Amino acid sequence: MGVANTGEDGRDTVDQGVGEGQAKRVEIRGDGEGDGRRPEASLRFRSAPSPNRGGVCRIPGDVRGIVVHSTEGSLEGALRTFAMQGGVSAHYAIDRDGTVVGIVPEGDVAFHVAAFGNRPALNRRRPTWLVQYDGRFSAVNACTVGIELVGFARTGFTEAQYSALGAMCAGIAMRWGFPADADRVVTHASLQMDRSDPGDGFDWDALWGAVRIASPGGIGVWSEGDREIVEVVRALGADASGVRGWIERLGAHEASSKSGALEDRA
Repeated sequence: MGVANTGEDGRDTVDQGVGEGQAKRVEIRGDGEGDGRRPEASLRFRSAPSPNRGGVCRIPGDVRGIVVHSTEGSLEGALRTFAMQGGVSAHYAIDRDGTVVGIVPEGDVAFHVAAFGNRPALNRRRPTWLVQYDGRFSAVNACTVGIELVGFARTGFTEAQYSALGAMCAGIAMRWGFPADADRVVTHASLQMDRSDPGDGFDWDALWGAVRIASPGGIGVWSEGDREIVEVVRALGADASGVRGWIERLGAHEASSKSGALEDRA
């Protein structure tokens, strides 16, 4: 079972989804303030490695967002699928009790969003951070971490899953240097036209609440209401990555000095 650990040098690490003899770890950096608490410190981890990975070593700046999926079946069924050579994969799966299963190391590319004709069938919106090559958006997997929630969109997900997902999003964002917010954490359905997971009933408020709780010293997060503002700004042709500053300057929201989260004044 993979677990979060503190090394002799005092740095925190978490085992990734690799097999015996293939141990890889990603440093979990504290924020330099407060107690440096790990977002994933209280989570249970185990490994179920998949051979379906890009075989590249991603460096800081390569990972720019997180894609949330649902397995639409059991954990065992998903892991069997991920174990099939030449198939699909994800970086993590979160079981109904909140246990996190490491499948592909974050430093490798997992195959969790399909690309049609080398270009993903982008559906509802295109993230501002999506990497573009030769005028085509063809690198969704290259610049994201994929997380599968075990279960069905129609029946929803457990409190333990939202708590674990929030902690994982906070930790991943911290490690790779981007905010765990409504622009960087997106759904499979928003990127791939023929997918609807994790469903219209996905509880964004539960996720952002879990991110706030897990974030040491505060990682900027936006509420579901802020997503509407992001969409308006994007419709005007502006880069939504700077929307947080717009919101603060307009006085629509205020930044919490304790958590760094944007909160409604009302």
